[in-house]
Amino acid sequence: MTKARTTAIALLAAAAAAGTANADDQIFVGGPAGAVYVADSNTGEFTYFACFCIGPIVSIQPLGSDMLVADSFGGLWQLNGLTGEFETGAWTSQQLVDMAIDGEDAILVRSDGTIARTPIDTGFPITDISAPAGVTSVLLFDGDMYVGTSTGEIHRQASGESTWSLFGTMPANVRTLAARPEALVVADTQGNAKRILWAGGPDDGYYVTHEVIDAGYTGDLTLFTRSMGEVSVYDAMTSVLVDTWTLPVEASAIFVRPGNVCKADTNRNGVVEAGDFSAWVAAYNRGDFIADQNNDLAITPADFSAWVAAFNRGCD
Repeated sequence: MTKARTTAIALLAAAAAAGTANADDQIFVGGPAGAVYVADSNTGEFTYFACFCIGPIVSIQPLGSDMLVADSFGGLWQLNGLTGEFETGAWTSQQLVDMAIDGEDAILVRSDGTIARTPIDTGFPITDISAPAGVTSVLLFDGDMYVGTSTGEIHRQASGESTWSLFGTMPANVRTLAARPEALVVADTQGNAKRILWAGGPDDGYYVTHEVIDAGYTGDLTLFTRSMGEVSVYDAMTSVLVDTWTLPVEASAIFVRPGNVCKADTNRNGVVEAGDFSAWVAAYNRGDFIADQNNDLAITPADFSAWVAAFNRGCD
């Protein structure tokens, strides 16, 4: 694989400056030309990972130990999460702006502001989902679905329910939704960002940049991709900008895959506790990488007994 060293990326320097990065996490960035790069936080290098070269990448999501990449032309591309090799693909024939995974289905956000469900392996049939008007982004967290809209509203549909409730608001069109263990991170098209606690409480708003495309997190850092080919790095608790990483490509979607974390700490809050069980169940249901407790590169019922053993061992 060809390696491209960036001019400004410094994960460990960012960790020392304020918040803490997980040095074993892998950061994947997709661009408008259809290429995916992966950043190694130990070396500060981006490695060319995969290229579909069809259209702009709008979302990268974990699919067990693989990844599912969606492009704006409606392609759903499954690739090996370790090698980047293409495994299978499906064509949805929908113009897409975002995508999330719900079990064996993909939740599609279409360019006309509607959302739909389709099987990941076939891309059809397409089943419309009743949702607020003008949807721009979608996120699933602990079984609940969240959508951002062109009016700046964030709506939540609880697991097993059909109605939507207002979860928060932004000054402008919602650009992206991202999940941290403690809060929903939102950014809009005017560059405003907000952290809305899952458990409720006051929102803390701050300004990032109007060029924000997507968001993710590693450790105590929240990451915002910028269309010009940069990632703005913020301390998640203080909302202070601590670093800017320059990328070898224009940036669109971002995905952070957990690295060498304590497997039993499924909610990644640094403590092995009862809450990690419900977090593992939620991760298992959505096919999240961290649910693969026995490291066999698959999400299966055997991972539950592996999680129990890891929980009993605890973390150093």
